[in-house]
Amino acid sequence: MTSDSMALACQAGASRSGCEVEQVPSAGEPPPVSSPGAALLFLLLGLVSSALRVAFYLSGAVRPPGALIWAAGLLSAAGLFGLWTGTRRALSAPTAPARSRAAPSQATAAVFIGFLGLYAATQAPPTPYNEHVRLAEALLHGHTWVSAPSYMEHVTVNGHAYLLHPPLSALLLMPLVALLGLRVDQTAVAVVLGAGEIALAWRLTGLLGLATQGRVWLVLFFGAGTTLWYEATLGASWDFALLVGAGAVLLTLNELFGRGRPWLVGALAGLSALARYDLALAWPLWALLLAARGQRLRRVAGVLYGYAFAGVIFVIFNELRFATVGDISFWLWHRQDRYALVRPGGPFALVHLPFNLYTLLFMPPIYDAKPPYIHPQMMGQGLLLTSPAFLLALRPSFLCPTAGLLYLATVLIMVPGLLVYANGFVQFGARYYVQVYPLLLALMALGLGRRADQLTKLLVTASIVLVAYGVWHVRWLGFG
Repeated sequence: MTSDSMALACQAGASRSGCEVEQVPSAGEPPPVSSPGAALLFLLLGLVSSALRVAFYLSGAVRPPGALIWAAGLLSAAGLFGLWTGTRRALSAPTAPARSRAAPSQATAAVFIGFLGLYAATQAPPTPYNEHVRLAEALLHGHTWVSAPSYMEHVTVNGHAYLLHPPLSALLLMPLVALLGLRVDQTAVAVVLGAGEIALAWRLTGLLGLATQGRVWLVLFFGAGTTLWYEATLGASWDFALLVGAGAVLLTLNELFGRGRPWLVGALAGLSALARYDLALAWPLWALLLAARGQRLRRVAGVLYGYAFAGVIFVIFNELRFATVGDISFWLWHRQDRYALVRPGGPFALVHLPFNLYTLLFMPPIYDAKPPYIHPQMMGQGLLLTSPAFLLALRPSFLCPTAGLLYLATVLIMVPGLLVYANGFVQFGARYYVQVYPLLLALMALGLGRRADQLTKLLVTASIVLVAYGVWHVRWLGFG
């Protein structure tokens, strides 16, 4: 089954008894070629974002632009020049097909540059909550305890401070920290990672068979119509870890719907759980997704190598910190968190479910007589009030094996966030669920077919307006 027919099959209603088994694409099969119009759109996004940021600085409204702004502007200008010269050559070529097509790598690079410009133009000042930079420095010095200021969430064991986060974010930062030490700007790194993740989303939608028009709408939604925009431009401790986890899930999905090598799917899914432990709950589903796409069970077992590798890192990390097989830092922190005293029931309990569901789905902004009258509240905001286009993830049939497994993986990953004693504040949106955004994007692509319909355009536009307003409000006015 081709990726196009797979999308149509998953869009079928409940009247069908199921979906055909999907075949793995041939090794190295690239996503469909793209119109140069898509590359033009994203390069203009980067150039306009960078130019506006510089203009606001010259007017005295914002702080001086950083290196990322200038890099995004120069890359956008260079990309537009290359696109113009390439189009001129294509128009003079004797073969007509060359006029209307662009290499997939060019469009992917344009997506990265465009969102690098948007995110760099709207990024927060360097975060003081640079826990992952501090852990990277500690690991480079041969220990797992950190020098943590009092405002950072940490636990003290045997006189040493230990952070609550898994190690992957710090491991990724180690090369930069080795060069620059604690001067590494964790927020700037988050901006680059966020832009890279939107480029991965572009590639994923191509692997799922969408035409250029549908890909543009979904990628604009993913990058500017979800709170990934806010997380990537803040880059604080929890935000950075969630961003790294979402990136690992995107890489896993790209491999799953691309070459589908079980050992690599297992390695990427294993690493994702070293960014956020709750992503380990999806491990069985990745194996089942490979089987649903036509892989033999003996070959699917290759995912276990990646899971075992991640497990070994997990055990070593915690043996070095607490002399335990598992990570006990969050439980230790829960005992000393003053907020936990007003929400009894342990760090994870059903008693916390109602409030977390309310946060996820229904928590509204604040309304008052102070302009601009509608204000994001610090405790969060419901998903449907930031990104209503996620409703499109409900289009694929639950009876389709691929879609059904993606639904199940989404729910399983969300369970810890729904049962934890704190809802994630201070936040815009509901940040604990950012890591399932790639799964929801895949479901949206499966239900879309090849082109975006009117409902998709309306919901995506509404999502972009809501998130852009929230990011602007929090960055320039603060929370309500």
